[in-house]
Amino acid sequence: MSKKVEFFVSDKCPHCEPFIEDRKANPEKYEGIEFVNINESMANLKRFLKYRDTLSAYDIVKESGSVGVPTKVIDESEVEFVKFEGDKRNNNVCEINFDR
Repeated sequence: MSKKVEFFVSDKCPHCEPFIEDRKANPEKYEGIEFVNINESMANLKRFLKYRDTLSAYDIVKESGSVGVPTKVIDESEVEFVKFEGDKRNNNVCEINFDR
């Protein structure tokens, strides 16, 4: 049985941009993965927030003030924080900056 994989991104997040562009250029790499832009609709945002609010793996990003994208959620229970290969930035999840 194949695993359900949801890939959460935000088109407002610089860490997600490489994945969004890569998916456009190489859609075959993302076959079988549900690609969810949390900024695309309220339903997508609610879906992400349900996981973020209930899965303990997100606790560390919430404590640091990060949003928690890009991430994969596997079978609605396992969270994998991802970083685009070649991305030289230190962290891999969007942060909330209240100073802007």
